[in-house]
Amino acid sequence: MIGSVFLALAAVVAVIDWWAVARDRRSVELVAKPLTMALLVATAATLGDPASDVRVWLVIGALFGVVGDTALLGDGEGAFMAGLGAFAVGHLAYAVAAVSFGFSWAWAMPGLVFVGGLLGYRFATRTLPGAVDHGGRVLGGAVVFYAVVISAMVITSWATGLIVAAFGGMLFALSDWVLGHRRFVGPLPGGRLAIMVPYHVGQALLIVGLATG
Repeated sequence: MIGSVFLALAAVVAVIDWWAVARDRRSVELVAKPLTMALLVATAATLGDPASDVRVWLVIGALFGVVGDTALLGDGEGAFMAGLGAFAVGHLAYAVAAVSFGFSWAWAMPGLVFVGGLLGYRFATRTLPGAVDHGGRVLGGAVVFYAVVISAMVITSWATGLIVAAFGGMLFALSDWVLGHRRFVGPLPGGRLAIMVPYHVGQALLIVGLATG
């Protein structure tokens, strides 16, 4: 019951954050963005009745989302790299939680197709060259590592056979791809809402799927 309450509160605060992003209300976003993830941490800690190791990894994944969100509220390359590192740890934590359910190659195939199309072709032809132009080989290497981690998270979420978690993984990856494209290639339709909506919904679905699966 308490987990559902935290999830509902996270949904309300997420909508407030989306409104702040759409209206460019920075002062509201500074509070609503990390608070949404903090409420998802509470959701991960209380929702459902997963094995203890699954719950631990879900909480770690969401906690590093809070860290990454806080870092990306800053400006500059240092803030971006700090956020990148935090989210990489978060993705790995979600992947470990997913692997705890087992790994089915048959179920993993849609995830492989997804990352091959989005994070493979689009990343290799647009995002990675843009990152190298923007920050050289060091940034390019960091972005490649991050793409590998994202791919692992998507594939393992699909490999559970839990559809809710699988779609959550894809939405989370889509959010990261939009962020990378906007930063290193150019704008996309939807502005920053195209990052934040799939980001919040994706993590919520990951947590719900893996906590109640």
